[in-house]
Amino acid sequence: MGEHNVILFAAFEPRFFLDPESVEIGTSNTLPTINAGPATISYSISARTETLQDKTLSITTNGITGFITSLSSFNIPKINFVNQDIYFIAKVVDLSGAPLKRYPKLTKELELLRTQTPGPINELVEVQNTIEDFIIVDDANLEVKLIRSNGTAVLDGESTYRTNYGDLSASDGGGYLKGVIQTSVADTDLRIQVTYSDASNTVSGVSTLFDVYPAEPIYDIRKIGEDNNQAQNYKDLATQPVLQREPIFMDQLLGQIVGDSSSYPETLGIKIHEKVSNYVANINDPDYANVKSLNSLVSQLSMTMDEYNQQFPPSLERLIDILSVGVSRQLGSKNQFQGNYDSKGYISKEFYGKNRGDLLPVEDTLLETGTNSKNILAYEKFSNQYKLVNTNILSATDVNYTSHNAYPLSAYNRSWGWGLVMPNNITGIDINKYYQFYDFIDTIEGSYLQKFIDFDNANNTYLNSLTSYNQYIDKWGVAEKVISHNLYTNLGLISGS
Repeated sequence: MGEHNVILFAAFEPRFFLDPESVEIGTSNTLPTINAGPATISYSISARTETLQDKTLSITTNGITGFITSLSSFNIPKINFVNQDIYFIAKVVDLSGAPLKRYPKLTKELELLRTQTPGPINELVEVQNTIEDFIIVDDANLEVKLIRSNGTAVLDGESTYRTNYGDLSASDGGGYLKGVIQTSVADTDLRIQVTYSDASNTVSGVSTLFDVYPAEPIYDIRKIGEDNNQAQNYKDLATQPVLQREPIFMDQLLGQIVGDSSSYPETLGIKIHEKVSNYVANINDPDYANVKSLNSLVSQLSMTMDEYNQQFPPSLERLIDILSVGVSRQLGSKNQFQGNYDSKGYISKEFYGKNRGDLLPVEDTLLETGTNSKNILAYEKFSNQYKLVNTNILSATDVNYTSHNAYPLSAYNRSWGWGLVMPNNITGIDINKYYQFYDFIDTIEGSYLQKFIDFDNANNTYLNSLTSYNQYIDKWGVAEKVISHNLYTNLGLISGS
């Protein structure tokens, strides 16, 4: 390496130099120096041989890992998709994070054929010509793998890797591997593992965890009104026999143009129906309005607002209109009604009698106080009315306990405080003449109120399993997954329906 001059621009640490002015006026000598003069310091810089000893590989998207203090800004993105190019740079660094730029680029030396010979070790044989799909070719000194969370590797046929130095191949800098990997396997918590060897040492490293999703949308989002089957609507209107006998026209031509209830929401028939059915909410309701309509509403109030006038593709604009609505509004609220007692003669509890359980025979039923107490239903035979009563009768003055905290229903008396309507002298088993008792099923009616997202639509998979707001809004959360898939698809980085 040839000699050359290096000019370093630096400032002295002021705490170790005295300020002349402070000395003259008799102040403390510990004050830092003011207006320190420039100085010339000579350094001798010499080259040394770089080795892989005590080194490791740091894997990021662009090779920026931080020095001493590590950076996480450029880790492999958490959200990726099947057959998407995942770019990475594996950089040799020492224990402090300093890169070995003088070390050569990490490239393969030769190709070896891994033979499937019997025995505990697969033999490596150098080959001159290879035929794809019939043999497996490994790099002798460089290995790149996708590792699952259980430590197993994604098979060679399910992932591909290639170097991608491009224009950087003319750079003198080294100590790194610039590559691209992709996989046809959808999985979570994957890592890129790179291992490199020279004559004396081996270095290895793994990336941070990332997920690979199918190329199809991660979530199928369906608003209220996006369940229209326009193809069937046209069939119902087409009563003329000449059209009834033309399934190709009705199904494969007209039906494909307007779509059915399972078509993509941007399909003509669904999109027009949604705009019409949700017109008031989309235009005039601040809680649910589209972004453009919300801007228009705000402008009527003479409020100051930053407007960026961004133009988005229709599919992305639809997602922004949905995601701009508060999560609580998107989720809506469920009907909390728990008084569905009357089965109306139906055996199934799908619609009626959801909250009424099995009959409790007065003669044989044991109830409990304390932590094992529960609500039961008292059915008044004369009025056909149900009353919810609690079995935790600790304040009662007359309870015939049969064991610890257990007492028979047949020992009923008025001190239990249930407020049952019958003559005062009725106690014990005679309560059967006036009431029947049932288990209470603690469940809510559960239908959605104030609906925005159509959870009753079988196609909808959005927010079905959301458990917290952070799960929705955090980095790599639900909202980012929705936007990422749309951007990757619209930019042609992945091919998804």
